[in-house]
Amino acid sequence: MKVLLASLFMLFAAEGQLADPQEETRAQDLMREIRCVACENEPISNSGSDIAADMRDRVRVLVAEGKSNEEIRDWFAERYGEFVLFRPSAEGPGGVLLWGLPFALLLAGGALIFVLRRRSAGGASRIDPVKPEEI
Repeated sequence: MKVLLASLFMLFAAEGQLADPQEETRAQDLMREIRCVACENEPISNSGSDIAADMRDRVRVLVAEGKSNEEIRDWFAERYGEFVLFRPSAEGPGGVLLWGLPFALLLAGGALIFVLRRRSAGGASRIDPVKPEEI
């Protein structure tokens, strides 16, 4: 019975927008945060592929069921992997590298520029001036 009700609910949700405008707005926001698995770097809100249409329908079903945004993102990440999220989590070693490495590289580049400038400024003061009679 539950399967029949769930399939009827999915059928009605697949036809279009949700009845509640706030829920539809929330679903649209989520659709812009989830990447289409068939397209390169395109959110499911813009993709015309069949899988993206199924994913949009699933977002609407989960929103209608009262799931939170985090639960919906987790559902898609669990099913398709973290790649499906445009903003993956910062947990674990992969997340630390993903979010921390750019800042570490920026700091290392700044330190390198500082050291190189300091060396070039220090080297210029060591040159002895040439006397006019030596020219």
